[in-house]
Amino acid sequence: MKKKRRPGGNSGREEGYTLEIIEEDSFEEEKEEEGVSPDKKIKKKSRLKRWQKVCIGVAAVLIVLIGGLAGSFMYLRAKGEKNLKVQVSEAQDDESAREGIFITYNGKEYQYNENIINFLCLGIDKDIPIEQKRDTGSEGLADAVLLVSVDVEDNLISLLAIPRDTIVPVKVQDAQGNFVRTENGQITLQYAYGKTAEDSCELMLDAVSNLLYKVPIQRYCSINFQAVPTLNDAIGGVDVEVLEDIWGEHCTLYQGTVAHLDGYEALDYIRWRAEWEAGSSMTRLERQKQYMSNYFAQAKEAVKSDLTLPVRVFGELSGNMCTNVTVEDISYLVPELLDISLDMENIAMIPGEVYQPGEYEEYYVYEEELKQLVVNMFYEEVAPETENAGDTQNGAESENTESGQSGAAAENSGEAQSGDAQGQTADPQI
Repeated sequence: MKKKRRPGGNSGREEGYTLEIIEEDSFEEEKEEEGVSPDKKIKKKSRLKRWQKVCIGVAAVLIVLIGGLAGSFMYLRAKGEKNLKVQVSEAQDDESAREGIFITYNGKEYQYNENIINFLCLGIDKDIPIEQKRDTGSEGLADAVLLVSVDVEDNLISLLAIPRDTIVPVKVQDAQGNFVRTENGQITLQYAYGKTAEDSCELMLDAVSNLLYKVPIQRYCSINFQAVPTLNDAIGGVDVEVLEDIWGEHCTLYQGTVAHLDGYEALDYIRWRAEWEAGSSMTRLERQKQYMSNYFAQAKEAVKSDLTLPVRVFGELSGNMCTNVTVEDISYLVPELLDISLDMENIAMIPGEVYQPGEYEEYYVYEEELKQLVVNMFYEEVAPETENAGDTQNGAESENTESGQSGAAAENSGEAQSGDAQGQTADPQI
């Protein structure tokens, strides 16, 4: 738009002006009229429309976000893998780090398979929040003790069931968490001596690792039985062929029938036992192994349909679970587990025999058979050249490792004397 002077004289008055709107094209015409060559015209730049700019902006933001999320996820996965995997090479020349990483069996040296990640899973017999103590002052009993082993190289999961009545050296602590003495007792009792749920899990982790000749156990997870219905229903329930008659609080099931377990029916199936019958804890353990196998198969399909399921369930279990599993661990494991299978032939129980010398059952381990099982499950034979090079360095350790649990028992006896000097404490009422 430009101002145009009105024709005519001034006559002493102010000049008058009129407004005239001129189209953009008129400028081009005017320039031509003024002698500007058409080939020298200023070409108009094509401008994007507003909606196109918005679309490009949104797309750019999405690309940045997706790239950032993918980068974060890969970072978490890498960190989780590093935290979970045992670095065998780092223990090779470190005498203090070799225990459990290298063992000797039948005159041969074996090293831990670093592709195996072990999780200690505990089912705690209490119906209150996991961090809350019972009226007796104890943390409760570990009624289910399972070592879950994930082989990320061979895409396999193995379960090693440990009977709750397995006799092991149990570390007795007072109410303040101070060590008092070591005494032989059922492994289920070890959980009761923790000052907190976390402390109880750590005590159980040490007890199981010592039982298995110091095998590395990277993570633990304990849940109270109130968490079972949540876990069960998160994947739509679990189907089982009932192994024995069950007269539970929430359902009655008959041997040989196929049942779809919902909510507290699943809890009855893995918790109930005929306490009046000898060996009832062992038949319950068989049901727990069966349930775990069926649960895993169903959970894999559920996670494939909803990759956010593990994180969501993890949040829902707050208050009913104690674990040292991290977000990084989950980021690494979930994609791995989708390609991993769990078969009944990969579910084992530590070898031993049940006795009932008094009121309670006791399970005694066959040590030689157990050591062979541990070597087969967790270790690989060291190559001859590596073995020969390390014979001098590892001679003393080989002798100590062969002594197995007897050596540990001797060490524990020394701890017991030291503890007694500090003072005695009454056993917790369990």
